[in-house]
Amino acid sequence: QNATDTKATGMALAWIIMAFMVLALILAIVMILREFQGTPIGKANRWLDIAIPVLSIIGLAVSLYLTYVEFTQSRTLCGPVGDCNAVQSSPFAKLFGVVPIGLVGAIGYIAILVTWVWHRIRSDSLARIAGLIMFGMALFGTLFSIYLTYLELFVIHAVCIWCLSSAVLITVLMLLNLPAVTQWLAISDEEE
Repeated sequence: QNATDTKATGMALAWIIMAFMVLALILAIVMILREFQGTPIGKANRWLDIAIPVLSIIGLAVSLYLTYVEFTQSRTLCGPVGDCNAVQSSPFAKLFGVVPIGLVGAIGYIAILVTWVWHRIRSDSLARIAGLIMFGMALFGTLFSIYLTYLELFVIHAVCIWCLSSAVLITVLMLLNLPAVTQWLAISDEEE
């Protein structure tokens, strides 16, 4: 596969992932609004609950790899999709020109994991709103991923499969935490 085909494949994939993230945001808004109208999502299945730490660990691995690449100035293993090295060498690969975006992602995934564990081992007020906190972190990550994907498509004109993978992971984590948000809203309504 030549460089033009690789770039075209990456750009098409980035558009698909951008559409997925935007549709996921719309779905989240609709589901939360439905909760306000008295139609809760219901409880998450047990396997969905286990998916949260699994996806967070995968996201952490992706983010740590990108952080390693940034700190060591190594070439990124990109495969047949996009041009990861163009993205990693762009000025947008560092937040405020200092902090590697991969490190920001790693911190986010660690925070989600810690919150998930806290929810499992504690029963305090923080544990009761852990799902809401994880949703908020994943929502922020999804919004940030939309921004980064926008930059890849319209400013850098290159995409990174690792970045797109993280965008999908954080968006799925946002969706997996939707039942916890609606349950929290339902509990809040009962307390009033």
